[in-house]
Amino acid sequence: MISYKKAVIEILSNCKPKTITLPISKAINYIAAKNIFSKRNNPSFDNSLLDGFAVKSTDVQKNKVLTIAGKISAGEKKKIKYKKNSCYQIATGCPIQLPFDSMIPYEQVIIKNKKSIQVKMLVKKSQNVRKKGSDFKKNSLILKKGTQIQASTLLAAKTLGVSKIEVYSKPKIILFCSGDEISDNPSHTNKTINGISEYLESFKNKYNYDFEYLGVVKDSKKDLKKIYNKIKKNKSKNTIFISTGGVSMGHKDFIPSALKKNEYKIIFHKMNMKPGRPTLFARKKDNFYFGLPGNPIATIVGFHFLIVPLIKKLQGKKVNWNTGVLLNSQKKLTNMTLLLRGKRKNKNIKILPGQESYKISTLVKANCWVLLDQNNSFIKRGSKVKYIGYEN
Repeated sequence: MISYKKAVIEILSNCKPKTITLPISKAINYIAAKNIFSKRNNPSFDNSLLDGFAVKSTDVQKNKVLTIAGKISAGEKKKIKYKKNSCYQIATGCPIQLPFDSMIPYEQVIIKNKKSIQVKMLVKKSQNVRKKGSDFKKNSLILKKGTQIQASTLLAAKTLGVSKIEVYSKPKIILFCSGDEISDNPSHTNKTINGISEYLESFKNKYNYDFEYLGVVKDSKKDLKKIYNKIKKNKSKNTIFISTGGVSMGHKDFIPSALKKNEYKIIFHKMNMKPGRPTLFARKKDNFYFGLPGNPIATIVGFHFLIVPLIKKLQGKKVNWNTGVLLNSQKKLTNMTLLLRGKRKNKNIKILPGQESYKISTLVKANCWVLLDQNNSFIKRGSKVKYIGYEN
């Protein structure tokens, strides 16, 4: 059987990220495929921080009277001619026209007959002025390649003259769950209630993928054929098909044979990983197929540690593991990789009891996943281990 490490290498070996160009209004949560640079300065011109009067700083002395030479309202294009010991009335955001070089707010002057002001205090050059390029300079970096685009990025990009962004194409996940024993209806008392579709859909914004759920399919060749006919109609590239159940070699596990009939190449079936040992991975051109075991924790492990690395690779990213210290010793088969639910405090991690793949109570109590892939059968307390927090 293939090891977990080699399985991930196989999954990622032939996947090719694809890029598209989107208007910024459509780019939320996508991953930038190139660095994004400012196309203009921000502010794009020297402008007033407050309502008041634009002045030339060398004209200003305490209690000095300045003549009001004119008035500019917000958004108005108007040239004010400078005369020595003059000023002009401005609103917040109005341009500071040279040789005027600073501004005085209303609170610091006395207005006399609407024709002049008396200055209460001195001002320095550029005082109360938002200088051109003081926030962003033209051609400065807004966002690095490989970073997820957030609302703040969109605001900055548009403000700085960027209208379109090249991003990695979003993968699509299509899920169906197979098994006569499961149901999506929580009112059924004689079935196992299936929550996997809600779980996988909940990550679609975090990892930036589209999601479609085809429902629960009965364990029959007839019903599986209907599903695969739907799958055939998919024309999108980089689609990830996921099925749960039907891969463990039981008498009703029809999925491997159905894949072969639909020209999928099975790369591996079964792996040295628990939970998730019966996992199947197949490929057809630019599309991928994961047959995951039906127990919920095995499905979730397959999603986070086989499928998420693929989703990230298709968008120019990778999974980053953290290192912690194990608080309780663990036994394992020498060549087996374990992915266990743990409770982490700072860097200290306790493996929780109740690791069976049907137990969701441990999933709720845990706050991290712990990877045990050491090539020995006993992992001592105090050993360094890899982990990924739930928040990641």
